[in-house]
Amino acid sequence: MYSSKLSVSIHILSLIALMGDHPLTSEYIASSVNTNPVLVRRLMSRLKRAKLIKTSTKLGVTGLAKKAEDITLLDIFLAAEDHRDLFGIHSNTNQNCPVGAKIESTLKHLYGNIQTATEEKLSAVTLADIIKDFK
Repeated sequence: MYSSKLSVSIHILSLIALMGDHPLTSEYIASSVNTNPVLVRRLMSRLKRAKLIKTSTKLGVTGLAKKAEDITLLDIFLAAEDHRDLFGIHSNTNQNCPVGAKIESTLKHLYGNIQTATEEKLSAVTLADIIKDFK
């Protein structure tokens, strides 16, 4: 199963952007995402560490730390996900096999190209582009 951290983080940031300076609690955000507030708090912690949101101990999230136009989907992906690589490569293959001997280098090159293209696409889309659909 694929991770939904990027999607949930985009949801969180979109909600924060649309609410402006109105403080939001993790419980409120969790009700919009329809998930547990603990998951929201974990992701918000990552988003805060990446300097994408501002928080206050008593108020919750108090806004975006940057303009929505300055937050790319790549910024959000890098903040939310544990693994930066889209694909993992199995290791310890049989070097006596023609496939086993070459699979790692073959896939590393292929996956590297896909990773670069994906990061370029994510960099081209901002949070502002996303929230246009919600207004």
